[in-house]
Amino acid sequence: MAIAAAGCSSVGGSAIRTGPVALPAYAGPVAIYATGQGPPGAVDLGVVEVHAVQQEGTVDTLLPQFVRKVAEIGGNVAVIEGTRARFELAGRPHVETFYYTCGFGATCAGQRVYVTNDEIMLVTMFGRAMTTELPGSSGPPLIPPGPPRAPDTPPPEPTPAVPPAGEEAPAGSAPTPPSAPPPDTAPPKGLPPAGELESQR
Repeated sequence: MAIAAAGCSSVGGSAIRTGPVALPAYAGPVAIYATGQGPPGAVDLGVVEVHAVQQEGTVDTLLPQFVRKVAEIGGNVAVIEGTRARFELAGRPHVETFYYTCGFGATCAGQRVYVTNDEIMLVTMFGRAMTTELPGSSGPPLIPPGPPRAPDTPPPEPTPAVPPAGEEAPAGSAPTPPSAPPPDTAPPKGLPPAGELESQR
């Protein structure tokens, strides 16, 4: 309230380089990622914070300022990690003039100064600045033009058909493995058949 009464804007912010790359200011379009994650392969440049109080503490006011701070340290990707609001007490001095009757029927004036606390709302938007355009790099941009495509699934291999008994397989088809021979139920050599063994008993 005190800032608004004085006619000054409360919008402010900062951008601090913390990444391994230091770039000059960027003048092109800046992509906005509001989910806290940048595009794959983007290089982190630093942290960004913007804030405002009272009526100026809105997303419509803070977002353009956030993008400008990202571009100041060379970023073309603005990653918003969060927005928070808190309330603070700000002291404001008051000067009050009062009148009283002094000697010989005259009226005298006096002043007293006291401090009052005003509650103000501070809104902060914070995140990171990234870039997908490194000096000397070539190739397609790191920001994908659309959502990633799902991997292509290869079609299933056809199962070779087994021809009916007595028919030959068509030319070019895989040969059918031979069937296993039936189990040998003949008695061992030197022993009579099972029926004759029972009759001898």
